[in-house]
Amino acid sequence: MAKHVTDFTKGLADLVEERCSTVQVFVDEARVAPQVELAKFVWGTSRKIHKKIDPNHDHDGKRKQAWEEAKGMLKEIIDFELWSPLDFRGPCIKTVSEKIVAEVLKNYLHFVLTGEVRTKHAPPKLLGETDELLVIDKPPMFTCNYGSGKLPPTAGCETPTQLLNCTKATIQIHEYLALKFDYECAEATKNFWRKVKNDSIKEQPCQCGRCDTCATMQAGCCNRLDKETSGVMVAAKTFRGFPEIRKQFNSDHSLEVGGTEKFYFALVRGEVRVPTEKKERSPDWKVEPDESDRRRGRIEIALYFDKAKWKAFPWNDGDQWKSRDSGNRKAYTKQGEDREEGFEQGESDGRLHAVTFYEPVAWFTDRLKSDEQYTLLKLQIVTGRTHQIRFHCSQIGHCLVGDCAYGAPQSDRDWAKRACLHSYKTKFMEPFSEKWYEAISPLPQDLGDLMSSLRLRRVQEGCPLFLSRRSHAPLHKMFRPYDANSQLLQRHDPPRNAQPKFEVKTETQVKNGQLHSDGAADGASNHEWHWNNENSWNQWTTNERSNGNIGDGNGNGNQINQQISTWSAWNASNVMMEDDDDETWGKWKPDGLKEHKEPVPEPKEPPAPKEPDVKRPRTESQQPQQPQQPQQPLTPPGDQAPPSAWKRMESTRQAGVFYYFNTTTMQTQVEPPPPWEKKQSRRDPSILYYWNPVTNQTSLEKPLI
Repeated sequence: MAKHVTDFTKGLADLVEERCSTVQVFVDEARVAPQVELAKFVWGTSRKIHKKIDPNHDHDGKRKQAWEEAKGMLKEIIDFELWSPLDFRGPCIKTVSEKIVAEVLKNYLHFVLTGEVRTKHAPPKLLGETDELLVIDKPPMFTCNYGSGKLPPTAGCETPTQLLNCTKATIQIHEYLALKFDYECAEATKNFWRKVKNDSIKEQPCQCGRCDTCATMQAGCCNRLDKETSGVMVAAKTFRGFPEIRKQFNSDHSLEVGGTEKFYFALVRGEVRVPTEKKERSPDWKVEPDESDRRRGRIEIALYFDKAKWKAFPWNDGDQWKSRDSGNRKAYTKQGEDREEGFEQGESDGRLHAVTFYEPVAWFTDRLKSDEQYTLLKLQIVTGRTHQIRFHCSQIGHCLVGDCAYGAPQSDRDWAKRACLHSYKTKFMEPFSEKWYEAISPLPQDLGDLMSSLRLRRVQEGCPLFLSRRSHAPLHKMFRPYDANSQLLQRHDPPRNAQPKFEVKTETQVKNGQLHSDGAADGASNHEWHWNNENSWNQWTTNERSNGNIGDGNGNGNQINQQISTWSAWNASNVMMEDDDDETWGKWKPDGLKEHKEPVPEPKEPPAPKEPDVKRPRTESQQPQQPQQPQQPLTPPGDQAPPSAWKRMESTRQAGVFYYFNTTTMQTQVEPPPPWEKKQSRRDPSILYYWNPVTNQTSLEKPLI
């Protein structure tokens, strides 16, 4: 082949960007072109794309593949069954607006540059995985509708990308996991769907929540979050591990003496203050300060869940205590009603004990209405009841922002598009290995933007720096962007002062000879572990600080970050693609988690970040860095120039093809941003180069920013 295969990729990106800019002018100026002219423009664009790719002259299949991908990306505006590159046929172009044409071309340009398909629904992010479990970051509007007695619903899609592009308002999280991954429970779920179709199964075969059948129906999902709640979710990869992980998440087990530790962030209405004395309306309704830490409060309010209204109510709030016959409450489920999430297995229709700890983190006011006050709470749930946090916050008079079902005004939905609740951190033990892990889901961008729109009044004294997905300047005293080069699923030592209580050995372990002479698996005690309560802001384990996950307000959380002073192209691509499709998800291996070691002094020359075992080829980090001439300052002496938001990236589909990505606006473009200019050589018009009028630099290749 006369040309290298990457030549058509670069030219294709330039072509699509030019055509996209042409139609974008109509969109920006609200102009409308005649439908025939717009159809000819779309057809002309597709013909140019076909000519540039040239699939008929292909020796290795890459050009044909590129053309098939182009047809898939453009099928929303072109009917390729009627399309021909030789002559214009009106019916082959679908009747669409300029806005839709521009959107389709932008998505195709993004695909040409990055190899990723933009989707209507944001894909869940992978926080990490081990041999037994997989931890994901659930976005809002993904539902957990399993365990309610009916078969878990599905959209019937064939691929995860198709599911993320479906027209449904919500997506079932277990369906996405089954389509995306190939672990044991996920494969069984896909086989189960075929059996449901062939055998016309209508009802759930089982609802115990701990057997192989339940793992099969829900792709191994072990916990549940409400539809609008984002954050940490854990799925078991094997049938063997599913009941063990479910046991840790079970409501009856997660009392104060054991089980998982689950921490949330919630933005609530009003100014929250920790009670100074116990408030008790009845034996089932108590709010009091935490005896071990007076800076946080303890809510112990029993509830019953009305399945007909799909809402939690106090079991006894003191109003009619003497006339109530506890234990005889009944609730009924409306037939045929599709709930937003399933009911937690093991929960009865009667009295449900529930305990929540809460601690104010920061206080806000509305920028326009000073009497509208809000508080950011850090919560720890000891039990895991349906709607527990939403119910408990409403009971103490501080409902969640946007949670109209529990008392928030309908006007909240004008600026808060969902209930402001996020599962930030979960601690648990991997079954069989007895290794302790914690998974952190950084604060999502929408909640960060929401709080940034408010006026920050003050922050809790001694508050550490938590992690966020994006940088939010107004929240810099509470949140910092996480380092994309770090793991969000971390190994750590067993809890301090842990008391043996959790039964970790199983029949399978006994049969496999995994028990030591003392009867415990891997030499550990064959009992339950008691998590040491996280009662203070500064009571974080040594591993948490040394791994850089959580700061303590004194800079201790940045020890690893200080050792990495430069960003490689791989780091930048992870920042860019963390909200995109799953190409960023590599084959994470448990061996990649290192045991805790003491920090080492910072080397004189910063080492290159370790390359992970990713699915796509390595990018710019493979290229030797060219020495750059010192640039002249862009700002007056004494002022520090702000870092550029633009990063040069290498296409994940074609090595050697570069583009530019804005980490702030998430935009992509082929040519470098100003002040760089593309010039034509006066001596040889066939030579193009780049020139920076500020620094007077020139470059034949696309420059680093």
